[in-house]
Amino acid sequence: MSKRLTREERIEIVLISGERSNRVIAADFNARHPTRPPISHATVSKLLAKFRETGSVLVLPKCGRMKTVTNEETSVAVLASFSKSPQRSTRRMSLESGISRTSLRRILATHKWHPYKLQLLQHLNEDDPDRRTEFAEWAKQKLEQDPQLTQKILFSDEANFYVNGEVNKQNHRYWSDTNPHWIDPSKTVGTKKVMVWCGIWGTKIVGPFFINGNLKATGYLKLLHDDVFPSLCTEAGTFPEFFQQDGAPPHYGCQVRAFLDEQFPEKWIGRRGPVEWPPRSPDLTPLDFYLWGHLKAIVYGVKIRDVQHLKLRILEACAGISPAVLLSVCEEWEKRVALTIQHNGQHIEHIL
Repeated sequence: MSKRLTREERIEIVLISGERSNRVIAADFNARHPTRPPISHATVSKLLAKFRETGSVLVLPKCGRMKTVTNEETSVAVLASFSKSPQRSTRRMSLESGISRTSLRRILATHKWHPYKLQLLQHLNEDDPDRRTEFAEWAKQKLEQDPQLTQKILFSDEANFYVNGEVNKQNHRYWSDTNPHWIDPSKTVGTKKVMVWCGIWGTKIVGPFFINGNLKATGYLKLLHDDVFPSLCTEAGTFPEFFQQDGAPPHYGCQVRAFLDEQFPEKWIGRRGPVEWPPRSPDLTPLDFYLWGHLKAIVYGVKIRDVQHLKLRILEACAGISPAVLLSVCEEWEKRVALTIQHNGQHIEHIL
């Protein structure tokens, strides 16, 4: 009965081969190992031919469908490999180990290992959790008084889009049996860019409006006065009840705050506003936790030729967002408000 040669036995055959014939080599090997089933000269011939061709005596994975194994020894080896290199993809592991991706996923799932997505988070200062909790409790109270509150807030923000930018967040994975809760520091590179202002008001996208050059308080005020607020007029005569902006320097100008006091008396959210916006809280604004990532994924689905092409792609991407999706985004915001209170003001993006 034939028996597969071990790695050491294959090396031994190569070492004793010399200039002898395959039959002599087989006889010599069988004499050295009288207790194992004998090998034939054909086995020696195949082994030496493989060694001359590949320079290795290892049994390489065969072409075609990869083996599917989930025994205990294999499971331990797979988990050890992912523990050492948690950002390795299952595709790469499959190619390196010869184990099918189906088996790899089965092993990982059996042991409750998950491909966690990396999230970009800002470090919270000492008093930030209290300020986040205070805002979330204000929102919760308002929602209890008016369940439609979220659809009456105009959330706003600006973002840069680069001509040579790209988004590939789906490849950022970290395999582990516990969520690592770690931060991926990254930055966008590029020279030619477009700054975009957008808003989300209930089931509507407000904008986009394109900003030339660097944004300062005077330019921001002009944008709100000449473009944003006039665009909010509807046939039904409705208008947002609250206006939200973050604490970026252009938003903090005295003339900007005075203008917002006129337009939204006691009902605008921002730095030193009637309702204080908590700093370092991108996980609490729909533009950061939804819109910018969605737009960039769509915009950079094709290679951008120039600035005009970039602007066109942004306009098309905004127009393609349905009211139903934005309604879901509003519901997500309410969920995040509750989670912020539950987690004492800490960031909640990475635990969703």
